[in-house]
Amino acid sequence: MRRRVVQLAGSSAFQIAAAYFVLAGLWIILSDTAVARLFPDAASLARVSQYKGLGFVLVTTLLLYAVLRRRLEAMEASRREVEASERRFAAFMDNLPVAAFLRDRQGRYVYVNRYWMDNLGRGEEWAGRTPQTIFEPNVVKLADEDHARILAGEPMAERVMTIRIRSRERAFLVRRFPVPAGEELLVGAFAVDITEQRRLEEHLRQAARMEAIGLLASGVAHDFNNLLTVITGYSAILSRPDVDPGELARAAEEIGRASERASQLVSQLLVFSRRQSARPFAFDLNAVIETLVSLVEKLLGARITILRNLDPALPLVLADRSQAEQILLNLIVNARDAMPEGGRIEISTCAVTLADPAEADRLGLKPGRYVRLAVSDEGHGMDEETRDRVFEPFFTTKEPGRGTGLGLTSVYGIVKSCGGAIRVESAPGAGAKFEIDLPAAEGAVAIGGRTADSGPARILLVEDDDAVRLLTRQLLEHFGYVVADAPSAARALEMYATANPPFRLVVTDVSMPEMDGIELVRQLRRVDPSLRALLFTGYSEELSRHPADLQGVPVLAKPFSAEALAAAVRQALGVSTDP
Repeated sequence: MRRRVVQLAGSSAFQIAAAYFVLAGLWIILSDTAVARLFPDAASLARVSQYKGLGFVLVTTLLLYAVLRRRLEAMEASRREVEASERRFAAFMDNLPVAAFLRDRQGRYVYVNRYWMDNLGRGEEWAGRTPQTIFEPNVVKLADEDHARILAGEPMAERVMTIRIRSRERAFLVRRFPVPAGEELLVGAFAVDITEQRRLEEHLRQAARMEAIGLLASGVAHDFNNLLTVITGYSAILSRPDVDPGELARAAEEIGRASERASQLVSQLLVFSRRQSARPFAFDLNAVIETLVSLVEKLLGARITILRNLDPALPLVLADRSQAEQILLNLIVNARDAMPEGGRIEISTCAVTLADPAEADRLGLKPGRYVRLAVSDEGHGMDEETRDRVFEPFFTTKEPGRGTGLGLTSVYGIVKSCGGAIRVESAPGAGAKFEIDLPAAEGAVAIGGRTADSGPARILLVEDDDAVRLLTRQLLEHFGYVVADAPSAARALEMYATANPPFRLVVTDVSMPEMDGIELVRQLRRVDPSLRALLFTGYSEELSRHPADLQGVPVLAKPFSAEALAAAVRQALGVSTDP
């Protein structure tokens, strides 16, 4: 009987009602028939019917009590299990080393874990609030964009966001996703602090740069000594009183060439030794290859030959130029080490268009136009196991002391950060081929265009070094420009405010005391947004402060030649000829 009651208690409401109806009906019919036969007289039948009714009520009450008791016990057990499950969930979520939260359609927080409260929420009351009341506007803008993407039907939205916590900026990888909650759709998210990971990645890239610079060191020292010999020798010729005018001109030309070559060597050393965040610009990858190969091919030895198969119609690449140079140098070093007996390294470029989403996804890319760089060698090649691990940090097949295993890892990280992809094809004894796809700079063109006003352009020159300012002014005036010079940004602002007619171009050094050239251009453009500008610098890391609103402003590296200055000014003015 107990088993039957338990089974009945576990039934649905309809099943319980149906069972009650059947049992009650059978009880009434059978009991009335039996009583009528046993008690034929009316008086006895009436009394027995009363007792029968009371008995029916009693049995029914006992049965309902048993059923309801089992149901209530089951509900209480279920409630305790739900509470225990919620406590387990809360304990689990609150001990996660990442921020977790839920927002409703209106963007209000409906759940946050302890990490969020202690770090992102600063311990403030959060229930029912929106990000606008807690975070900075730039964070809110990005968060709302991804929130809207999820509500629009996207399965996931992921991005890296910089959030200020206790006066320190931290980088978070934030992943948002839909969370169904009955008839309502919530947006859930996890935010992982990757600040330390970013720092370690930068250290990794720096270690790889230092490994690569080992190849350059001896060759650069040798070349630099040769250049100093040329400069010293021809300087002695210039100082002789009886020197022929033709020989004077030739000596000056050779000194200029040696100085330009020395400048290139210094630039290469800065590229591979400096620590600088990536700054994508449009540039010619073929030119980077030509410059770098001319620098390193003599250092590879006579047994290594570099072949170039470069597409002359290659579009510009949108990436960080110094990182592209590091990619190329690491691949060349890797190819050289794979050919201890010598051989050929082939470097090729071409443009590819990935229109098919499936094909692009197979390559780990988004549909679009890319520049493909391929570096292949005739070395010993790799087996499948080595090929699968070739981009792992500190994995190397080289002998101890011949490498850290960071070069290809650094290449992989740089390519991914640029929005590109890298692949390797290799087999034992068949060499290796690395293919890299980098985003093409669609629609990149020179700024500006010829202006309508006539006459020579008026230029405001700003340089705190007197000698450089005097030389630059003389060169600009020699080119036919009207030049006014200022020794500081403050003086330049005064001159610009009173200029009549106004200046068409400001040419300024980046590094200056009190106010740098970048901030000067920004302040001048607040007055005249159409003002053109040209920056020059002796150390390209200064451009790490280059703000987004000055992207596209030409930059001229010091030391510069007269021809380079003239070309940069024409580019900044948007004209193709001298004034």
